[in-house]
Amino acid sequence: MLTTSATTPRSLAVLTLAALAFTGLSAAAQAQTPGTPLTAVPAAPALVEPATPAPVPAYPAMLTAWADRLDARATELEALAPVAITRVGPGGTMKKGASGERATRLVQRLIELGYLTPEQRSATFDDLVDTAVRSFQTANSMTPDGLVGTGTQQALDRTPAEAAGIMRRTAASMRAFRDEQLPDAVLVNLPSQTVTLVRDSAQVFDMRAVVGRPSRETPLLRDRITHVIVNPTWTVPPTVLKEDKLPLLRSRGTPGISNAVVYLDGEVVAPEIIDWSVVTPGRVRIVQQPGDHNALGRFRFNLTNPENIYLHGTNEPKLFDRELRTISSGCVRLQDARLMAETLLAPQGLTPDRIERMLARGEPQWVKLEKPLPVRFTYWMATIDGSGTIRLHPDVYDRVDETPPASTRPAGDASRA
Repeated sequence: MLTTSATTPRSLAVLTLAALAFTGLSAAAQAQTPGTPLTAVPAAPALVEPATPAPVPAYPAMLTAWADRLDARATELEALAPVAITRVGPGGTMKKGASGERATRLVQRLIELGYLTPEQRSATFDDLVDTAVRSFQTANSMTPDGLVGTGTQQALDRTPAEAAGIMRRTAASMRAFRDEQLPDAVLVNLPSQTVTLVRDSAQVFDMRAVVGRPSRETPLLRDRITHVIVNPTWTVPPTVLKEDKLPLLRSRGTPGISNAVVYLDGEVVAPEIIDWSVVTPGRVRIVQQPGDHNALGRFRFNLTNPENIYLHGTNEPKLFDRELRTISSGCVRLQDARLMAETLLAPQGLTPDRIERMLARGEPQWVKLEKPLPVRFTYWMATIDGSGTIRLHPDVYDRVDETPPASTRPAGDASRA
């Protein structure tokens, strides 16, 4: 997707989509330009420096262009002769010094892609392999860290036919969203782990996000934002309480949460004096008080789904430096929650100065949106960045073969953060 079009100083913190491009052809297919992403489309050079930011095209028109671009590239890939490839396969992160079967397959795959020559074959993840991995990552707009984790492994293992299928499904999903004709919406794209705001049919900004880990997936929802909460409290959700916090109470006498109030049977208790080994999860409630220490940050954006999935800030900004950000318990953390709040509340007369005063009070304050804002959770594994390059993102929830544009998952656990 394109970069932010917001012109406020805060927009400088908003990033473009993190991406993984497809490079899954044989060495022969890349012989003319080894190490170059096959999906890259060079951007046209700028003739003059614009005096003002260029207007963002209408978002529906952009979606149409992106879908057409994906279909066109898919047609090109489908026309290629099938080639046999060596798949690295899933497993733990590999780095320099690794050996064994997966390291051998990695070396063979890098030879097939043209990043190593047959003469450079090695039985271990040595310096040459490390350099080849970093070259592959750089060519695919990934962090060139030499680590073969989930994202790099999936990019290495992807065939042209598989890439074409991803592009076809994403194009169909983009057109389905376009056809909803929503002038205002928030899009949460799970594979790219990004959030985009569209207002008056134009993209306002996009930013990085943290989404659910594979064991606690963020569901594909069709929902709406109804309230913005300034200085939210955080009530530990049942799953997190049972699996994470109650074990801590039992082993250490603390939930491991700063500025938290612990309730037992509805009464505030000093957690260190309770015998938690005989306490069941249903008797416990843990509420973290507002502030910069709060797990939700300073802003929460309420949705209406029965699973209590919502958008919010965070007290861990360094998480957004990661390329793969599937680490939450289901809710979506925003890189710049304040920018989102200021943008949503501006039409209601809440200026940044007024929001600053609300923050300074340190108490939870609910603001109801005069017009609920639609939210769509999408699974677009292919996107197009500002340079016109197609990026393929990791299949974070193993849904590569699923085709519905979006669906509402039946109610399961309660709140997750």
